[in-house]
Amino acid sequence: MKKNRGPSKARVGTEKASYQNIEVSPDSNENFFYLKEILGDSMDVKILYFRDRPVPFIVCFIEGLVNKSQIDLSILEPVHRWQQTSPEIEAPEFMEQIEVSSLVHEFKTFGPLINGILKGQVAIFVNSLTIGYAVPLEHFPLRAIDEPESQTTVRGPREGFVESLQINTTLLRRRISNPALRFHMVQIGSLTNTSVLIAYMHNLADQEVLNDLMNRLSTMTTDSVFEGGMIEEMLNENRYSPFPTFHSSERPDVVASSLTEGKIAILVEGSPFVLLTPITFVSFFQAAEDIYNQYDLSSAIRIVRVLAFLISFSLPALYIAVTTFHQELVPTQLLVSLAAQREGVPFPAFIETLIMEVIFEILREAGIRMPRPIGSAVSIVGAIVIGESAVAAGLVSPAIVIVVSLTAISSFVSPFYAFSGAARILRFVLMVIATTTGIFGMIMFYILLLTHLCSLKSMGKPYFTSPKPLTGDANDTMLRLPFWWKNTKLYKKIKR
Repeated sequence: MKKNRGPSKARVGTEKASYQNIEVSPDSNENFFYLKEILGDSMDVKILYFRDRPVPFIVCFIEGLVNKSQIDLSILEPVHRWQQTSPEIEAPEFMEQIEVSSLVHEFKTFGPLINGILKGQVAIFVNSLTIGYAVPLEHFPLRAIDEPESQTTVRGPREGFVESLQINTTLLRRRISNPALRFHMVQIGSLTNTSVLIAYMHNLADQEVLNDLMNRLSTMTTDSVFEGGMIEEMLNENRYSPFPTFHSSERPDVVASSLTEGKIAILVEGSPFVLLTPITFVSFFQAAEDIYNQYDLSSAIRIVRVLAFLISFSLPALYIAVTTFHQELVPTQLLVSLAAQREGVPFPAFIETLIMEVIFEILREAGIRMPRPIGSAVSIVGAIVIGESAVAAGLVSPAIVIVVSLTAISSFVSPFYAFSGAARILRFVLMVIATTTGIFGMIMFYILLLTHLCSLKSMGKPYFTSPKPLTGDANDTMLRLPFWWKNTKLYKKIKR
């Protein structure tokens, strides 16, 4: 009775599960048929079937993902010499002729072989053998290691992550020469089969958080994953909160520093951005170069960042509340000046502010999406021209131009783009509250916002918390303490 080697031929290749358990056949013709059915007639798929050789064999790879010259030198030419010169040819000796320095993997089913082909490996099927071989000869163009553009620094390393997991793990290994650094691989996406890497320090990472993260990633059901942001959204425990609960960084020094603090990193194949978890609210005000500067300067700049964050979502609403309900809070001379500026403006303060904020958001997006050489010029010139024209036309007052400009500048101070996005959303919500209930409504909003932050969690850990700066193990909180602090007598006394 013939052994069942898989599903019917009509169904081969229709679904991922349909070819995973198909066994490699000793008949090369049958293996050739399965490869053609699974991979189809795509132009870049090369299936080389050498039928007329003493030992027939098949070589399958995807053009553009492998080094073709290496296939000729390491596989085809040695095998050809062997079959021409050896008087006795036996199939089990076939793979002994392959001249490759990398480890050759053996598989009895088509599933891992097809996955290897799609990742850039070369699959070899030898007639009369029930084993397929995967030879790692990956070679495809990669972007050179360059300075990251989203997280620029005045002082610090200039290297940034690229789109290759192998290069990214090397960048981390160079900075952490410790056997406790571990990497764990999972495949996510039923269609894309994207490689996702979990990096952590075995002796520092919270095992409960690590196990929870691995379990959630291994059981994640989705069709495709192309960037870490997609994984971040699926892992987010606070789906309706504007505040991010993951860091994203493309700087190896930032990720390495976070790993030594006990955090866990998530690297995605094809993306230069690495996710970090668990995180806290305070960490969004910490820039990469803070640890490279003097501790007093870094602490002062962090306070400035907090003030800039408050200004970026509170100033427009405060202007609306004061000019609409609480004129008594403004000095008389300033109030007279504001009233004179608003004379002739046809809109109330809320509509006036809303118009300018929407215009700025449009200019911001235009500057980001347009080609780099003209993007910054369009955003800057557009803001100046539109602001002056709006004031000259009497549509808005000069004061609101100053308010919106200061708000815009403050929104760029945050080291993390995703965190500044939360301020952009809250700004419009707070403007609506200020125009209806004034400062009293704003105070209630701040109380609710603080309550919300206290309830947030990042991978099960409290979001709105921070290690104690004097007695905790971390000396990098809202205020960066000097590195020599732990060697002082005062620290040891407080620690006791």
